[in-house]
Amino acid sequence: MPWEPITITSKDAVDVEGDAVRVVWSLNRRPTSDWAREFRNTTVARSGSPEFVNMPSPDIRSGGTVHWTVPAADLRGAVQYVRACVDAANEGHRQLLLRREEERRRRAEEEQAKALRLQAAQQALNALD
Repeated sequence: MPWEPITITSKDAVDVEGDAVRVVWSLNRRPTSDWAREFRNTTVARSGSPEFVNMPSPDIRSGGTVHWTVPAADLRGAVQYVRACVDAANEGHRQLLLRREEERRRRAEEEQAKALRLQAAQQALNALD
């Protein structure tokens, strides 16, 4: 199955407490653990209030949602940040899959070369009879 990027399908305000809004972003599918790790490890810059810039990162859930409570004044920055994190996670995951495929291909080539050397060694051994 070809790789397809994860996308945000919706964003919903689900709770408010004081001047903070709890937002849940829904993704088009459940992320793999590798994709979620890429999301958590992104180095996307945030802009907004000092509180927003210094607060913990959004929480990626295995069910395909991102949860984050942010200051109401920073909703635009939160939306931009989560979108950028999804984009960065997609790119990081795509690169990871490419590296894994290259490693799989390299191992297969090594195994094939080893099998050919073993076959040649057996032929040489058989010729000694």
